[in-house]
Amino acid sequence: MKKFLYILILTSINLAAFGQSLPKLSASIDTTQMRIGEQIKLHITAQTDSLSFVDFPELSDLGDWEVVKSSNVDTLLKKPVRTLQKIYFLTQWDSGHYVVPPLDVKINDSILHTDSLRVQVQSVKVDTTKQALYDYKELVNAQGNVASKKAESSSKWWWLLSLLLLIPLVWYLLKKRREYIEKHKPPTPYEQVRLAFDKLQKQRLWDKDKVDEHYLHLTDTLKDYLENELHLSAKEKISSQLWQELKNYKFVNGKYLPDDLLNRLQDVFHRADLAKFAKLKPNESDIDYDFHTIEDLVDDAHQNIQEILDAKAAEEAEKLAKRRRKKRVLYISLASVLLILLAIGGIGYYFLQKSELTKNVAENISKAEWVYSEYGASPSVGMTTPHILHAYDTEEALSQADPKLQKTLPKLLEELSIYTDVNVVKQYVIINMNVNFKQAIDSSKIESMNQFVLQGMLQQIKAENIKIEQQNTEGGMRYYGTFDAIVPGINKKERIAFDSYFFDDKDYLRMVFGAYIYGNEKNKELVNRALSSAELIKD
Repeated sequence: MKKFLYILILTSINLAAFGQSLPKLSASIDTTQMRIGEQIKLHITAQTDSLSFVDFPELSDLGDWEVVKSSNVDTLLKKPVRTLQKIYFLTQWDSGHYVVPPLDVKINDSILHTDSLRVQVQSVKVDTTKQALYDYKELVNAQGNVASKKAESSSKWWWLLSLLLLIPLVWYLLKKRREYIEKHKPPTPYEQVRLAFDKLQKQRLWDKDKVDEHYLHLTDTLKDYLENELHLSAKEKISSQLWQELKNYKFVNGKYLPDDLLNRLQDVFHRADLAKFAKLKPNESDIDYDFHTIEDLVDDAHQNIQEILDAKAAEEAEKLAKRRRKKRVLYISLASVLLILLAIGGIGYYFLQKSELTKNVAENISKAEWVYSEYGASPSVGMTTPHILHAYDTEEALSQADPKLQKTLPKLLEELSIYTDVNVVKQYVIINMNVNFKQAIDSSKIESMNQFVLQGMLQQIKAENIKIEQQNTEGGMRYYGTFDAIVPGINKKERIAFDSYFFDDKDYLRMVFGAYIYGNEKNKELVNRALSSAELIKD
């Protein structure tokens, strides 16, 4: 028997999941009494394996009940069982006793039926002794109300029409504003000088014996342009100084004013000084020649300035295009890297999903949803746990034992089942083990058998510095304490606290066991809650 129990502990380490007797279908309601017009929730729960197809019907009524709405299907996967739940919201508008009829749900190629449920619908009672009574109100002119509503509706349409008319008006005003801004935009220095030249040409001051005034306006117009466009202090200089500065002036693009144009300008300055200070009166051909010389000078300077501005605009456009190309290359590179990472992640996730470790991590990282369930054959163990305990195929593990034991065990063993919740993420363990013997065990050896089972389990996980205390409980024994062991997942030796309850008799052994890292108060509370809820259920 000791060899058998030791092999039993060994089998709890190498386990393979198997499905329960599935599928299952159940129905429940949140209340069995309601008032007229209230809503009750009909919960339809289906338990299947992960590959089964479940089709919940979409209803508008169910027997005498009106289906107000229904929820989406909620899926909970707790290996190896997948639980699907759909909620129907029902209501009834007449009092009396009603039955929620069975609901048909298609699972794979089969149709399963839920149980019928009884509900009492009560009428709403009105106490007239406590409720004040009032006289009838006077009749109201319905036509007047209809007319007022029509007027109100009509006013709304007028507001909408007014809003629609405002849209083109706003567009027209914005267009006019843009035209006004464009029209009143201040002229450029070149536009100003061209306007001045046109005005001066139309005045023909030399015909009015005002040659000196003509040359004065001509040279002042040139100086205004040079100050505004080339940023020279032209008005402060005499003609010879201004001519020398223009001769040495170098544009940003590296060009100079043409020498022939500067030589012509020197002659213009000489005649202008004679006309202004010596009252010289050049003939009309010289006046026209001087005027066109100043025009040519302004046009040549403006052409250089425009070339500089065009070059800057082209440079800025090239810089902008280069920045856009860099962004495009960056975005393409990032998108390529992201696609590669997604592909690698997707492939990795696909293969990791195949591993038991990944499934265990994915399940155990979820929030605990405490459930009550019963485990093992009669007498079974009922307990409340954070997750449904997983049942394992112990036959596969026992098949790796010594051949002699494989022949001996069926003679000793009536029933063996192990259920566990090994949470590698939150680092706690809950185990339920159930054994039924074919031959009764001597009552005096039950306590030593319990201790041997516990010691064998701790030795199997290579526990060190074991400290065990025991306590008599109603219907069994409690063993608790601490030990040192390597914790899976972090691969580090830690101090482990454990607690266990044994429900035993000469014909069976029932054990619940929980362990967690010493000092983790949250897991201590979790394990204590689960183990303290354990109870032996006898038929």
